[in-house]
Amino acid sequence: MTHTQDLRFRRTDRVLHKPEFDRAFEGGRKAFAKGLVVYVHDAAVGHARLGLVTSRRFGNAVHRNRARRLLREAFRLEKANLPALDLIALPQPGRFPDDLAGARRALQDAVGRAARHAPSRPRTTPP
Repeated sequence: MTHTQDLRFRRTDRVLHKPEFDRAFEGGRKAFAKGLVVYVHDAAVGHARLGLVTSRRFGNAVHRNRARRLLREAFRLEKANLPALDLIALPQPGRFPDDLAGARRALQDAVGRAARHAPSRPRTTPP
């Protein structure tokens, strides 16, 4: 019997709650790659998780949904190779690749850059 890799995208693979997003935005590391911005923070659950943010600036609903589908699929295929981090991905309008291979490369590059850098200081708001 051969051991197969779990390629499903389960609920446990997603960043779902606002405090988790806030923790990554405020205390995480930020990296850019090929039309993708990724904020990363150490995952509390011991494996990589993905959170997506696509604003209306990205385009109409069709374009936003396609970008989200591509990022989910890229994450699903790459999650075994990713470190235990919470990843918040923000595709950039006009620059994000419109194919799966490009989305996978962008995700790999951005996560690799963020994982190499030391944690940044949390953002503080002026008094």
